[in-house]
Amino acid sequence: MFFISLIIALLCLICSICININWIADISCYLGYFLAIYLVTFVAIIPGFNYIFNLISLLFHKKGKKSCTKKDDDVTILIPVYNAKQSIQETLDSIKKQKYCGKIYVKIIDDGSTDGTLELLKSMNLDSNMTLIETKHQGKANALNKGLQTVCTDYTITIDSDTILHPLAIRNIMKTLINSNKKTAATAGCLFVKNAKKNFITKLQEWDYTLGIFGVKLVQGNYNSTLVAQGAFSAYKTKLLKEIGGWQNCVGEDIVLTWKLLSKGYETNFAKNAIAYTVVPEKYRALGKQRKRWARGMIEAFKKNKTFTSKKMSLKSKCLIFFNIFFPFIDLALLIFVPLSLIFLAFGNPLLLGWISLLVIPLGLLLCLLIEIKRKNMLKEIDCKLERRSILAFIAYILIYAFILAPYCLMGYISECINLKKKW
Repeated sequence: MFFISLIIALLCLICSICININWIADISCYLGYFLAIYLVTFVAIIPGFNYIFNLISLLFHKKGKKSCTKKDDDVTILIPVYNAKQSIQETLDSIKKQKYCGKIYVKIIDDGSTDGTLELLKSMNLDSNMTLIETKHQGKANALNKGLQTVCTDYTITIDSDTILHPLAIRNIMKTLINSNKKTAATAGCLFVKNAKKNFITKLQEWDYTLGIFGVKLVQGNYNSTLVAQGAFSAYKTKLLKEIGGWQNCVGEDIVLTWKLLSKGYETNFAKNAIAYTVVPEKYRALGKQRKRWARGMIEAFKKNKTFTSKKMSLKSKCLIFFNIFFPFIDLALLIFVPLSLIFLAFGNPLLLGWISLLVIPLGLLLCLLIEIKRKNMLKEIDCKLERRSILAFIAYILIYAFILAPYCLMGYISECINLKKKW
């Protein structure tokens, strides 16, 4: 199905180029051919290709055969903690509520907290299966690796100190990982927003997590090539984690680790019904800094892994990783395109918006609808309530969300390319 989706998307891309030739010529009268071609390519043609590929992938994906495990394997949860006094109690409580028959061991690694988190953890009556590990402040990757050294179970799960697990989260993510083929090294859990109703910024991110991130992982997971087994909630085979040396000390330690597993010939998938909730940034600047880190992490993954030269990595994974190369060009195109469109409109000229509104936006809306249907069906399966979301935030998400984050993403790409000092 992967190559059928790819071929159909490429055919549509060729058609798109033919359709947009006249549009490019019209724009070039004002901006020149180079800028006209650049803007049309990365605002209309490439995003349209991506929408078509994702649509076909989701529409015609064949469901795998259901298989059942005879018992729930024991698992160890690693929780790196740094200044998490306000959230750690709720995270631990959500672990205690898990409907999982296997033993769950918890390693809480305090990374030199300074806000009283360590004192709070010591004052708690931690269950016998919970262990507190103290380390000096050396970063999340170091904390995870310290915890990994103590893991004796065949499977390891990582969650953040502000992650809240749905009662079926562990059972469903472990079921997906254990029932996958032998080459599967990791399974990414499904993250939604915990503090979605806080303000408009968090409402925007709620749509991003339920449509954008969920949709991308759904497609990649179908091809056993989920590109980010996020640290906030993912499950791994412990032996393979130790085999590759655990996490590297960098901004995007989870994406670097995932791509390393893929480059070794392993596969990664997505447990769409293993739900956890995470706290997202509540201010625009904090959100921007987060996306800057994510963008930097992607460039780190390219630098630290031999993705395209790896003989073991699957062609599907290489193709999906290759799509990431376009992101910096799309972000830059958006930063140029949106202001220019508004200037043209101010003078009564809708030239720049013509084919965008006719082709790309409807395709994006159709993809959103399909993703939402699949998400709704998944939530019904696990008897999880479908949350109410802001329609105004949805409109803003479709029209301006990528644009308002583009400056921070570009700063992240550039910062890593020129090796600027890393800031968390």
